[in-house]
Amino acid sequence: MNATSGAQSVYRTASDKTFMDWENRVVRLQDEQPLGLYEDPDGFFRSEYQVGRRLVWVRCPHQKGCLACLSQTDELLPEIWAVIPDAIALAEDHSRTIYPGFWLPHDESTIEESRMDVWGIRITPVTGLSSLHVSENHDFPWARTAYAKDDEWHERPLRLPRFPDGHFVDLDRDASGALSVISSRQR
Repeated sequence: MNATSGAQSVYRTASDKTFMDWENRVVRLQDEQPLGLYEDPDGFFRSEYQVGRRLVWVRCPHQKGCLACLSQTDELLPEIWAVIPDAIALAEDHSRTIYPGFWLPHDESTIEESRMDVWGIRITPVTGLSSLHVSENHDFPWARTAYAKDDEWHERPLRLPRFPDGHFVDLDRDASGALSVISSRQR
């Protein structure tokens, strides 16, 4: 299975069920050192990791650094990574309902790259649930001159606005893989 989001690809091979990041490094969270370990307000222990440019938080009801939860997370990661393009599309669709004026020049432009990206993933392996935090894609060419799709001679440059500060869309992914919007921020 190959899922692509921006310039990052992730692979899971059927033969060894390994998960590889965008640099083709095998990623097994249970073999990695967490960036941090702490208890969240809901009483779960969280282990924080970085996979490529994304943060991954593993929520465990048992204990800090629980190997059983990390092993379950390693099994879930490829499936979660595979829905990232769908999560971005759903977040962009939701964002269009909040900021239609922002999206109008973007939709008219010839620049096809995604304006949003997944920056954080919270996984609760004992339930199979995960949440994806989607916000501005910092790799989008915001400074590039854009033109409308019908402007063949490039006579009318478009000014592509950036998102309002702090705009995000949070999504839940249930155990069956279905995505739903749970919250967003607007000014």
